[in-house]
Amino acid sequence: MRKNALKALLKSGGAAVGSWISVGHPVIGEVMGLAGFDWLLLDMEHGILGLEAVQTLVQAIQLTPATPLVRVPWNEPVIVKQVLETGAMGLLFPQVNSAEEAMAAVRSASFPPRGIRGIGSGRGTGYGAWFDEYLQRAGEELLIGVQIEHVTALQNVRDILAVDGIDFVFIGANDLSASMGLLGQPKHPRVLEAIQQVLAAARECGVAVGLNASDPDDAELRIAEGFKFIEIGQNKKLLSKIRRELCGRIRRNMPPEGGS
Repeated sequence: MRKNALKALLKSGGAAVGSWISVGHPVIGEVMGLAGFDWLLLDMEHGILGLEAVQTLVQAIQLTPATPLVRVPWNEPVIVKQVLETGAMGLLFPQVNSAEEAMAAVRSASFPPRGIRGIGSGRGTGYGAWFDEYLQRAGEELLIGVQIEHVTALQNVRDILAVDGIDFVFIGANDLSASMGLLGQPKHPRVLEAIQQVLAAARECGVAVGLNASDPDDAELRIAEGFKFIEIGQNKKLLSKIRRELCGRIRRNMPPEGGS
């Protein structure tokens, strides 16, 4: 049975840097997995990824040093069960606004008696090769994260992060700012204050906390502040940025050689 190196790193207090993948081709998983990221998160909430694409990407990423995680589209127990059977090593649940919703996420991802996850023999069990061990130890190796991205979640943040089984929290600054009446202003002072509120609560509860970093300098600043789960370079945005920079540097109206 596979060990979850990312969970061990976070539990030891180390910082982990990763990125989002939202396009379902295994080459993307391999390229990004070999780039030096600690984790890669497959985005089923906003990305164009179905279950088959998720499994293909998980297979590709597990051939690299990175740990494959999945952001599920919602806390729907059937989807959670199917995603875990692909062999994903962690889950991120969006829009968790209360302790009850955090508990429901843990239940969806856990076998009885802790949870309601059904028992299958998919890729997570090695197609049965380590079935018995998986039933006993799946919970030990699985990372469970929740997103704080609404003012209601902010009000309940300590109760959410105190839920047994929550390993990390990710701050969705764009949605959080929108819910605060500050659409498109994730750097607004009120949003930055809210981010620090989540960081303080996570420290109290012993939960790793993460957010998006704009560049390597920003990532290092955030790590120094105490953030342990840093996202940088989402695949589509990174590709778009690089291509726009390349195209923007080309002067298309150059005078002909030898011309006036």
